[in-house]
Amino acid sequence: MTNFSFTSVCFLLSSLHSGWGNVGTSLAYAYTTSDSITHHQQPSLSHKIERPLAPPFPNGSCGGTVVTLPRRDLFPGSDNPFLNVNLDPFSSLENVVLPPRDIQVWLPREYHSSEYRNQRFPILYCHDGQNAMDDSSSWTGSSWRLIGALTRLSERKMLRTDAPPIVVCIPCGEGDFLPGMPRRHQEYGDFTHPVSQAHGEFVATKLHPYITKKFRVKEGPEHTSTIGSSLGGQASLQLLLRYPELFGGAACLSPCFHPGTIAAVMAKLVANGVVSEETGERQLSMLFPKQSKSKMVRPDRGESESNRISLHAKRIYIDNGGDVEGTRVPVFEALDHFTLNEKWWNPGYWWLDTSLQPMIDAMRWTLDQGGVEYMYEKFPGGRHNERGWAQRIHRPLLALYGKGEVKQQNPLSKLLP
Repeated sequence: MTNFSFTSVCFLLSSLHSGWGNVGTSLAYAYTTSDSITHHQQPSLSHKIERPLAPPFPNGSCGGTVVTLPRRDLFPGSDNPFLNVNLDPFSSLENVVLPPRDIQVWLPREYHSSEYRNQRFPILYCHDGQNAMDDSSSWTGSSWRLIGALTRLSERKMLRTDAPPIVVCIPCGEGDFLPGMPRRHQEYGDFTHPVSQAHGEFVATKLHPYITKKFRVKEGPEHTSTIGSSLGGQASLQLLLRYPELFGGAACLSPCFHPGTIAAVMAKLVANGVVSEETGERQLSMLFPKQSKSKMVRPDRGESESNRISLHAKRIYIDNGGDVEGTRVPVFEALDHFTLNEKWWNPGYWWLDTSLQPMIDAMRWTLDQGGVEYMYEKFPGGRHNERGWAQRIHRPLLALYGKGEVKQQNPLSKLLP
């Protein structure tokens, strides 16, 4: 028997302003919690519950195991009170740039099953990992419910592998790097930003080797992907650009792309030989006529092996919501403020996905110049928050792990004259 809480009833009633079509979704949300708890208690992998492949997906670990990685293994000196950045911010420069934090790893229920004892699993690195899995840890009170979507896709055999990937939830830095400079904005900043470079280096050279040694994972870029939203979407694509020998896929939800990241894509196309350096520089100048050349990533003919790895072999997913013709993002959405915990303030940044469109179009146009295939999806009226991304989280997961090929839609070949 399903118990409807007062909050669940509020969800149901507040959906009526958009029409009866939303009532089914609200009912599904109220039922999802008890449904997922029942599923957690199922001891057998052979018994699959047929549940709808539609948001909202179940909250939490969905029968999997969550492992917290010891800080001391990844952040030197983090367990030493005399080398604690919170007590002495100058004791460790490395910890000043990237403060120690808990990193959680979700292992699918198959990981500990005797049926999969000798099987290795793909890896998905998730930026803003505190917002990915559980509503209680998300800063808005609503998570992406990424794990719930993964388990539903796996139930339906819609993934290329028999079991879901291992998910590494990397939380962003908290607080300010300097007054008025949020750490998250620095870690997920533009391609040339030294803190974003340090973040990418940490994931590729410390975290990834640690994961491959500690867990049964499949190695190689075809088995390693990354996902993120907003600035986390930019950080995800940057990992693929900086370390293409490690990462084979990037999903960018409502990405906040900066000029340097777009220029880095053009640089990669130049290095791949699909765009000439002269053409690349001219097109960047047309895209960003006011951008200082000293802050741009100039097209580079670099001879390194990673620089020669083509973007054409990668899986890239980009999406966003925002205003589209007759569909506009409402300034206020009641559902954003009825969460199942104390974090009721979830503004949704109603203007943000619309304002991000020009840079998303610039990124798409740049990829089109090199003939790079990618998937782009537009969700009219979609809000820029975790609850909004939870409504479509299965789409990027299908792009990264689904059985179909990633194809671009509506190339923007006419963005520039």
